[in-house]
Amino acid sequence: MQQRKLQKKYSKLKTFFLFFFLILLFLVLLITLSSLFVVEKIEIISEKKIKSFLGSELIKGKNISLLNKKELQQKLQDLNPTIKDLTIKIIYPNKIQIYYKLVEEVAYINANDGFLSISNTSKILRKSKKLANKSNLTEILYYQKFDYITNSVGSYIDYLDIKYSLNVLKKVKEYGFEVVSIDISRPSMIRLNLGDSIVIFTSEKNIKGQIDKLEKIIKQFKVEGNSFSLLDLRFDKPILKLK
Repeated sequence: MQQRKLQKKYSKLKTFFLFFFLILLFLVLLITLSSLFVVEKIEIISEKKIKSFLGSELIKGKNISLLNKKELQQKLQDLNPTIKDLTIKIIYPNKIQIYYKLVEEVAYINANDGFLSISNTSKILRKSKKLANKSNLTEILYYQKFDYITNSVGSYIDYLDIKYSLNVLKKVKEYGFEVVSIDISRPSMIRLNLGDSIVIFTSEKNIKGQIDKLEKIIKQFKVEGNSFSLLDLRFDKPILKLK
């Protein structure tokens, strides 16, 4: 009887230690596996890379299996406003690849204490006291001065006349024209200076209709081999002066 009690007690003790050992083994394996899946390498793949990529601390040293790709991609794009189409590729056990493209600077605006470089969606990509490589960008001359301090990189210039101007700029450049400057003296009259010709339009009318007219005339002129010195799109029937 006494022996049976001892055997039963021994069996329970054996079961307890076995259970304890299994838990301990599970914890050791979990810690080991967790350390294997910690991000050690971040590889950035892009045709053109930005000088300083921000947000690596959100990835480095993190458990790769716990990363939320969608959320992380949005955070990285917010931190780096000059990039677009950012995607993340997870390569187990401990590597992350980041792919992105650069947002193109198309124009710059004079601010009260420097320059604001913007994309074709009016996003501010860069602020500078002295703007280098002006020759590649179109100057926007605006009737009001923008504040250099309050307009931050990554924000948008939410002015209808500027947005309209960028739409027309994009379309004109698609047809091989170089736009030297855009003069917005008032919403009713926006002038694109193409060097030896002028295109005038307005933000007080639907921009699509004006762009459609512009596209039709440019196509016709390319076929005929003609050119114009002035094209005014503000009216139902555009005003056109040939060279």
